Amino acid sequence: MEYSQETIELATVIAETCTSCGRCMKDCLFLQKYCEDPQQLFQQFLTEGLEPIVPYSCMLCGRCTVVCPLQLKLDEAFLAMRRDLIKEGLPLKQLRSVQVHQKLSTSKFFTAVNRGDDL
Repeated sequence: MEYSQETIELATVIAETCTSCGRCMKDCLFLQKYCEDPQQLFQQFLTEGLEPIVPYSCMLCGRCTVVCPLQLKLDEAFLAMRRDLIKEGLPLKQLRSVQVHQKLSTSKFFTAVNRGDDL
């Protein structure tokens, strides 16, 4: 997979700047599921790549940026990854699994709504 310069730059800033303070991890079930800290996740992206399900699992809510003392934009990096995956022709089969994953998301809000529970 070949990523755009924008995506590489966004990921590099996070990989090189994140202090692993953990503030973004506290309330984000997505980050808790996929990494020990964002620095590690973005270093992995830059060296090995990530499965397509990872950037599509982020809800793009921006909460990570709000709580980050450095205002790192993880959501923008994941959105850029998604754009690149689509441009490269992410197979429809993988998109279907992403849709199912998002429907059954790790988001407390959407999981509760999908089950019909009261908020």
